[in-house]
Amino acid sequence: MKYALPIVLVLALVACSRPETTPVPAHDLSPEQMLDKIRAQSEVGNEVVFNALADEVILDLQANAGAAEAAGNYAQAKTLLDQALQVNPADPQVLQSRAELAIRDQAWVQAEQYAQRSFDSGAKLGSLCRRNWLTMHYARMAQGRSLPPPQLAKNLNECTLVPPARL
Repeated sequence: MKYALPIVLVLALVACSRPETTPVPAHDLSPEQMLDKIRAQSEVGNEVVFNALADEVILDLQANAGAAEAAGNYAQAKTLLDQALQVNPADPQVLQSRAELAIRDQAWVQAEQYAQRSFDSGAKLGSLCRRNWLTMHYARMAQGRSLPPPQLAKNLNECTLVPPARL
């Protein structure tokens, strides 16, 4: 009986302790499902969005890359987007498209880097901003270090700027 209290205390401590390395749960989304969620980020109602004037060469390369991706020719799509980045290495739309192809390839580090560069060079508003954050989130999630849900929600909400109501 005199050992009952120490045994109970030891069992309580063991029950409350955590292993040194807590296993990270595997994400349950395929790269295609991640892309569907990322690309579903459309403009929200009457939100304010700033778009830079696009270069015609880049627009053509992006259109051709989109067609190549739709046809399943991902290598050609990457090549075309890389050519567009040679014309303008800081084009946020091209960087995000390249990040999305990296998600498809499960190149998580590249996806995060491209999305971060897109965010840094973009207006930080609108659907592109939300796509940036979701891409970074899924790339980090696949690496076992996703954003906490409240932080992700805050970042996504900051991408939306709605003008004040007019009277």
